[in-house]
Order: sequence, then C-alpha cells, then structure tokens
Amino acid sequence: MKTKVQQYVDGVGGVRMWGFCPAIDLLEAVPDGAAGAGGGDADAPINICSLMAGDISSCLKTMAQMRRRAAARPVNLYMVEKHPEVLARHILLLAIFFDEDLGPRECTEIFLEVYGNAMLRKQTSTYVHNKVEELVSFLTNGTGVLAGLIDVTSLKFKERDAIEKVFKTWLEDVECDMLAWREKRLRQYYEDRYDYRKNLIDWDYSMSVKEWAEIIHSKLFLWWRQEGTAFEVRDAKMPQPNRSLASYAEGREKGYSKLKRGYWGDVVQSPYWALGVQADEPRLFKKRSMQHVKTCQHVAEYNVYGMLHEIATGEKFKMPDADDEIYGRSFWSGLSHKDTTEKIEEIAEEESESDRLDTLGSSGGRKAKVPPPGFKIHLLQLEEVSQLYGKKKFGNLFHLMLISNQATHSLKADLNTLLTDNAAVVCEGADFMLNLNKDDRATFNSRLVELGRELGCVHDASKRDSRKLYNDKLVPLYFLDFDRAGAGPIMAEAAEKKAAREKAREEEGKQAKGEKTSGGSMEETLGNGTSDDRPSLEAMEALQSEEVPLIRGTQEGAAEAEAARKVRPGPFGICSITGLPAKYKDPVTGLGYANVAAFKELRRVHAGEEPSAVKGSDASSEACHVPAPSGPVSHSDALAHLSLKEKGGEEEPPAQGDGEEEEVEEPLMCQKKARSWGLGGAAVL
Repeated sequence: MKTKVQQYVDGVGGVRMWGFCPAIDLLEAVPDGAAGAGGGDADAPINICSLMAGDISSCLKTMAQMRRRAAARPVNLYMVEKHPEVLARHILLLAIFFDEDLGPRECTEIFLEVYGNAMLRKQTSTYVHNKVEELVSFLTNGTGVLAGLIDVTSLKFKERDAIEKVFKTWLEDVECDMLAWREKRLRQYYEDRYDYRKNLIDWDYSMSVKEWAEIIHSKLFLWWRQEGTAFEVRDAKMPQPNRSLASYAEGREKGYSKLKRGYWGDVVQSPYWALGVQADEPRLFKKRSMQHVKTCQHVAEYNVYGMLHEIATGEKFKMPDADDEIYGRSFWSGLSHKDTTEKIEEIAEEESESDRLDTLGSSGGRKAKVPPPGFKIHLLQLEEVSQLYGKKKFGNLFHLMLISNQATHSLKADLNTLLTDNAAVVCEGADFMLNLNKDDRATFNSRLVELGRELGCVHDASKRDSRKLYNDKLVPLYFLDFDRAGAGPIMAEAAEKKAAREKAREEEGKQAKGEKTSGGSMEETLGNGTSDDRPSLEAMEALQSEEVPLIRGTQEGAAEAEAARKVRPGPFGICSITGLPAKYKDPVTGLGYANVAAFKELRRVHAGEEPSAVKGSDASSEACHVPAPSGPVSHSDALAHLSLKEKGGEEEPPAQGDGEEEEVEEPLMCQKKARSWGLGGAAVL
C-alpha cells in the first residue's frame, strides 16, 4: 500500500497547472507603509514575487483591480516557475485573454477550456495551433500584443529555447494522447481500487469538497475526475487533446535516465478552486430548496468575464438581472428560464451592439483590452528560490511574496534577504487539499506559522479572518508580516523553540543526533505524521477474508491479519505450487491452485509421469490425509497432494463411494463475494 506521501504526490502531480486556492488581488496584501526598493519614494514600483504558484488567475485579478484604480504605483510581478511548460502556459493564457479578435463570451469560453479541460473542441485546438507562430515571434523577436506586458530578459537563452520548444509541441501534427496519459495517471493513483473510482470520488466530494465549497457540483467534480472535463461549452464535443497540459518528467527506463512526455499534473484537486468558488456577486450563490441554483462553472465564467470587462472599461462588471434566472450548466448553455418560456425572436442588427455576450460596455461597441499602465510581468525559471540569494538585483527587492503550498520548503532565514524592510509573505495553506486528514492539514498550517517566525515574520490572523468564501469558510491563505527592525528577537525565539523540538525528538529516538528537522514541505510534513486513517494492506486482506476485524492504523491489527492470512486456506485448500490460498480447482488433477501461473505449472507436470497416488495405488488413501503444506513443495509431491476442503479447521478426506455423485462447484462468477474494500468504516461496493 502507498504511503501518504506517495498518495499525495501521485494525486497532485509534479507539474502544477492551476492553483488550489481562490485568486486574490495581490496589491491588497502589500503592506500599507511599503516603500520602494530604492527608499521611500512613493512613485517607486511595487515588486511582487509569485513563487511556484502555477496559476495566472491572481495576476489577472490584480491587473483588473489596478485598472479600476484612478492612480496607482507601477507594479513588477516576478513569476517564478520550475518547469518551462508552466511558463509557456502562462504566456498562452495571457495571449488568449488579451486577444482583440475574440469577443468576451468566446474569449471566456476558450480561456476556461484551455485552462482546465484535458480535451478541447476542434475550433479551440485550431486556435491554439494558429497561436503558436505568434507566441514564438513574441518570444524571439519581442513583437505582438504581449510585448509591452511580459518581460523575458531575466530568462537565459537556453530557457527561452526550452519555452519555444514547448510552443511547438502544441501544433496539431504533434502526437498527444491525453486521454491515455491521464488514464495511466488514474490507474497509478487508484491502483487496485480503479474499478471503484466512482465511489472513491463520491467519498472525496461528500466528506471534503461539499463541506468546503458546495458550489462545486458533484456531477462536475465527478466528470472532471473521471474524464478531465472541468468546463463544458454548451453541448459541444471535445475530440482534440489539450496539448498545453502536456509536460516532461524525469525518470528511469531500463537503467537509463529519461525525460518522458505525458500528463503529470493534478488528477485529484480540480481546477475549480482558483476561479470557481469565490466572486463578488452574492446572487451566484443563491439557493432554492437547499440547493445552489448555479454551479462553479457559472462562478468561473462570471469571474473571467468580469475581469475582461474591467480591463476594457475600467469599471466593475454587474451581472444583468436576466442572468439571475439562468439555470443551465453555464451562462450560455441555452437552458435559461427566459429561453424556455418565451419564443426566440430575431435580434435586430442595431441591437446586437448592446448585447453583453458580444461587447464590453453597454454602448459604443467593443472596447480594446489594454493592460493597466505600469504593470509588468517578469518570467523566471528556477529550481529553487535560493538561486536568487546573493544577487544584487534581487536583494531587498520584494514587497510581497506569494508562496504556494508546494514551495513552502523555501521558508528559510535567508529568504528575508530578498524582502524589503517592510514586507509581507502570503503562504498557501493545506485547508482545501484532498488526500490529507484533518491532523495533517492542521500540522502543515501550524508549521507554516513556525517557519514564518524563523524567517522573522509574524502571522496576522486578522487578515486571514477577513477573507472568507460565500459560506464563511476561511480562504486557505496565511498572511505573514515582516519588519526588519523587529525581526531579530522573533528569529531568536523561534530558533530556541526549534532547538528544543530537535532535542525532544532525539530523546524520543525519532531523529538522529545532529539531523535537521523538516524543512516545511508538504511531503516532509506527511512523512513525519503519526496518524493515518487509511487501512493497511494486511488489514484489507483480513477484511476480505472476513476472519480478522479491521483495526485501522494499529500494529496489532496488522499482525493479527498477517497471522490469519498465513493459516487460512482458500475454498480449495492451499495451492501446492505457491503455498497461497487456492481459489480455483483443476478438474483434471483435482488440485487447487492460486493463479494462472500455478495452473500452467500443474498442467505441465501433469503432462509427464503421474505419481502413483494419483493413479489409484495404496498410497492414495494416505495421501488424502496429508495435511496442507505451508509453502511451495516439489512437483511430484504437488500431484500427490489432493486439495481438501476445510471444515472447522480440520481437513476431511473426500467420499470414496462409487455410487455417490461428485460435488459440483458453483462457478466463481455466481459465487457471493465479500466486500473487498473498506474506507473510513463504510464499504465501497
């Protein structure tokens, strides 16, 4: 059975393609008294670092909010990612967002489709194919609509070449079997529970997702987990793969290191958390008969459409009253109340300009989508943020750092060399992470606060309490304030507590002398956890045999299950070849066997010379009373040993009467089977 670390890694993947918490306006998290990197100049730019976020949503929301502000300081947003595929995907989504040839409705649909779907419509795949040449021209020559928004000068030439190669893998003539890649990931994640994945998905939704954000509909969550379709576009078919989700992962094959292309992203969390669970429009979360009228897809469409409106007009988007009565899967599904009660009338040509689905703004036609002046995105590709330490360009530069929960191991004392004297650090917590129990989430979140104090930061609980979802659930973000003048005593106190913890762990034998404690990563936190509510493999086998009760998370239960597994024969005794419980019976030799390999071995030996016990000699009656072997035996002894059924723990020889009828065994497919998997005390059928 997988450890909790293995299960977590197999679920979220190694390449992060979307965020696991709602998007925020980054400028709101910047301290009020933040000064520029060069001193106290009020016109100096605000420098923000997004560390391994894997998502462009917070960047877009920050630009939209900045566009609405009358006067604002320039902003430099440094987006640090580990994989070139993620940086290339950021550029693609920005190119879609600012494409002047797309109307707001079409832009919203294509953006969400590329953002969260494993498969695309044919026209969307063609659109991405045609975008490749434009993106390559921007990266190499600095031309296009993104030239004034994105700065790639911080990237090395080999890193730009890697991103260019990623662009060219999005061409339609490049092989990409996204469905097969994703199915392989799912089989690796579920293992022997793959056939029961629908029940396990329902368990995750009912026990966790529904409690956190019920606006995520169970059907949508199920469809994405099984098929990879997060956002439907009306009833359109999606036959083309989303090549922007493909990436390379390091591994070994036949003893050689190799980069293998596939889907190495998330298969557990879903893309709904960044854009689909929070909005400034309360009507989106209205309920009728205890059920949400709209879904997370409506919320995501509203957020993207609203950001497009704000970028183009500089005004807040207000959802029309007619959209309040839409009950379909999306705003453009054609299932609204108005469509079902009134006849569709042809729209006059002069009225089409005021249709909110095709224009931005109530009058004047479509308006240009222009990034806010002074906003600049800098792309960086780094393995670790420590590569920035010691570089004069980044010393005391950032007013704000946004750190994802996959990069929390970067919270070390040297990180404050990158922060200004008055800065803030925003860390993504584990509140909305599946595959973690409550103890693991609480341990990880408390570890974030401890690491923040080792950095010289103080947790501001008031900022966290002020950010809530529609259902009053706290957003999984932890706000750490840094003040260089008072950081010394905080770091000293945190160092004393850390030394005391290490000493206590050494005395308990949980840590070697001189060994450093966990660096704060999710994997290390799970590895150091002591609670595990998942049943062990031995306990699962004991549950299947219905001999030993399932005792989850205890060594006594595992030992009991192991003992029962060794002594309990199968329906046809013990397999004479493998020593395992014999589940099947060979009609030719009369011997029980455990699997196909044992059956083939029995038939191979049977094709040679048969022992006398099988031929009916005097030794045959004695052979019937030989006890079942506890392990593998020789081929001759295997044929001499007849399979015996057990009753009450003793072996009983078969009847010898000539007139008695031979017992007919019921086919396996007709036999009643015990429940094979227990999860949290409830059996999954």
